Amino acid sequence: MSASFPNGIASGISVNGLPLTITNPGEIFWVNSSTVLAKDGRPGATNVGASALITGKGTYRRPFATINQALDKCLANRGDIILVMPGYAETISSAGAGVTFDVAGVAVIGLGSGSLKPSFTLDTAIDADVDLTADDVILYNLRFIAAFADITHGLEITGADATVDSCEFLVSAATHGFLISIKSTNTSFGLTVSNCMINQQATFALGTEVSDDLEAAIQYDGDNTTIKNNVFQGEFTNAMIYNVTTLAEGALIIDNVGQNYNSAATGAVSLKTGATGLIMRNNFGVLESSAIAGLFINKSCGMCENYAVNVEAEAGGIVGTPST
Repeated sequence: MSASFPNGIASGISVNGLPLTITNPGEIFWVNSSTVLAKDGRPGATNVGASALITGKGTYRRPFATINQALDKCLANRGDIILVMPGYAETISSAGAGVTFDVAGVAVIGLGSGSLKPSFTLDTAIDADVDLTADDVILYNLRFIAAFADITHGLEITGADATVDSCEFLVSAATHGFLISIKSTNTSFGLTVSNCMINQQATFALGTEVSDDLEAAIQYDGDNTTIKNNVFQGEFTNAMIYNVTTLAEGALIIDNVGQNYNSAATGAVSLKTGATGLIMRNNFGVLESSAIAGLFINKSCGMCENYAVNVEAEAGGIVGTPST
């Protein structure tokens, strides 16, 4: 079931600055739920019920039909890769009904761009979710779509040292949204969220303004969390980046941009008392009337070159008291 990519897919993807072939040298499994198949390819059967027959082999021409089927073939800590073909779509309508990334050391790589990115649509229930429970898991180039109002969270992370890279968290209708797009617990130390788009302000298809009031783009509670190079938009009642439950230490919040359209928000970045880390080179707008210094409730973090604006059409000002 393995495959090679001389100067191809695996060599062209880097995660946290390292080529995927270095971080994940294990077996490679293919997944495709669309009707567009490889030349001479055949679709795999969807695993429905205990007696269902899985006809896919996990190869390029005989792919698995679901990510869960591929995860069942992965071996923990071997560094396996799951390549998800363009057009893959999975709908999750209740808690525990969708995919759970529960195999340590696996990289799940979405192929395709725009509307062809592999997608998870959460609908019907506020507790529909996707869970990442194993350590050292990489999610790359995947879409998470809110298709119901006040969904508790789009992706919940409890595993340590996870990476969420180049993923999107979007909204399908004006009354829909993720209260928290990415939520991590205190067991998810070492989490990296990078190069992601969290747009809960306008629907992804027609750009209709979203009316659902949300809580945060990212809520993290694990130590040594890195949040870098992301884009946030939405009406977040708490903050775009929020640490509230467990005091988290050693955070690196760097090179993010975002706009919070909620006038009652407590800040762009709001951290629990005593939280430590470095907040650097971020550019945020919040439609909140207090001074821009109040948009970063950063507790015990170092601050460097952060800009904020609280009035539309004004230029951002640097936040914090200069050191002498």
